[in-house]
Amino acid sequence: MGHVAERPLVDSDVLIDYLRGRGPGRDLLAMLGPVTGYLISAVSAFELALARSYQHDPAPVDVLLAAPCLPLTRSAGVRAGALLSSLRAKGQAIDIRDAMQAGICVEAGATLVTRNIDHFRRVPGLRVVHPERWRAS
Repeated sequence: MGHVAERPLVDSDVLIDYLRGRGPGRDLLAMLGPVTGYLISAVSAFELALARSYQHDPAPVDVLLAAPCLPLTRSAGVRAGALLSSLRAKGQAIDIRDAMQAGICVEAGATLVTRNIDHFRRVPGLRVVHPERWRAS
């Protein structure tokens, strides 16, 4: 397995693309593979478990969640809280789950692969890449 920073952390929207069978995330995850090619976070696991489809059939999500998972550690939580506070003070707040996702990525030195580039670009120190651009790299 490669070093954490060498593998992208895929955001929930990318995982959802794969589950729906369409969108740039579908192709990226098919290329990377779940065990060694990408990371997930505890936040994405939470978000996917919220879905009604997970209650009916958790198996497809569980396959994606078999990837190495980065937790919301104390230091990542503190980083997330501080960055959300700073963004709120500038009038640029993001969703609390997105702040936690960003805190986890920054703390781990992982690149976040998401379709929501403009949203996450507000976070200082966070490397963000669109799924189609990751494939090109």
